[in-house]
Amino acid sequence: MPRNTIRRYLKLLAPGTQLRAGLDRILHGRTGALIVLGNNNQVQKVCSGGYQLNVECTAQNLRELAKLDGAIVLSNDLSQIVAAGVHLVPAGDLPTAETGTRHRSADRTAQAAGIPVVTVSASMNTVSLFFDGRRHSVETVPQVTSRANQTLATLSRVVTRLMDQLEQFTQLEIGEQVTLRDLTHLAHRLELTRRLSTEMQFHVDILGVEGRMVSLQHAELASHFDGLADLLTEDYAHNLTDPAEFDLLALGNFSPEELFSSGLVADRLGFGSNANLEQSLTTRGVRLLSRVGRLPSPMVDKLVERYSLQEMFGASVSQLMEIDGIGPRRARQIRDALLRITESSS
Repeated sequence: MPRNTIRRYLKLLAPGTQLRAGLDRILHGRTGALIVLGNNNQVQKVCSGGYQLNVECTAQNLRELAKLDGAIVLSNDLSQIVAAGVHLVPAGDLPTAETGTRHRSADRTAQAAGIPVVTVSASMNTVSLFFDGRRHSVETVPQVTSRANQTLATLSRVVTRLMDQLEQFTQLEIGEQVTLRDLTHLAHRLELTRRLSTEMQFHVDILGVEGRMVSLQHAELASHFDGLADLLTEDYAHNLTDPAEFDLLALGNFSPEELFSSGLVADRLGFGSNANLEQSLTTRGVRLLSRVGRLPSPMVDKLVERYSLQEMFGASVSQLMEIDGIGPRRARQIRDALLRITESSS
């Protein structure tokens, strides 16, 4: 199953949903269940008997109907219970590694119909999701919360290192000393941070209503690097013959080992396979002006179109006022912002 697909279904099983509440009730009642998460022609072909219901899918209804022998079939949007007490009779020659009757039926039905099937095991006290010939455990809230906290702690450390590295990078930019190697190191650190953040968001999604606290903590950490990739692209894409080739998201399918290779990162960013890592790069100063200087985007755009970063540092209030739309007040605001930038690097 594609990773995004399994994440989507696990999110539908998150705490706070009627489906998850029903599964928890079934689990606590120790009756077990077999639930088909959708309905199509293939599902109907493997269904035999049962009761056609078309009632609302609520936690209470799921719990009561799970007491019947057989499976429960839900509508595609999971809002209705289409049928209950259904016997599933998928082809017996479909491959499965499962040994229990309920789990074998779930695995083969999911393969035959292309629809996920959930099982609740009373004896093992587990909930499992079957799809595309694979079985995925639906973890309990304490299990997911534990992993979420571990990921959050790791993300916090990585964000701290990213901010330290970004501060050093800022000093290099002000001194016009940025090399391609420096940029690849920052890109590597940013990609690691992005991956951990994506993993953290997955934990938040499958925790549902139980993930409010870790969600707030994650949002606070993510605010430190949110939009950073776009700002770096604005600042450094112009160093390429074709700026459109500069794409930090292209590092997304790199292995951890490949990310540590400055040469491979430089190549993926559009600088070529034999790029000189010591070559100097120039920045347009968009990140410095908008984040460190805290200037609004329209003002930043006018400045970078008119001046290079070093020219900005040397521009007087009267020179800044020559830019259309910038009066005395805004010119002084810009000078103060440039002063904050230089002070931040000292």
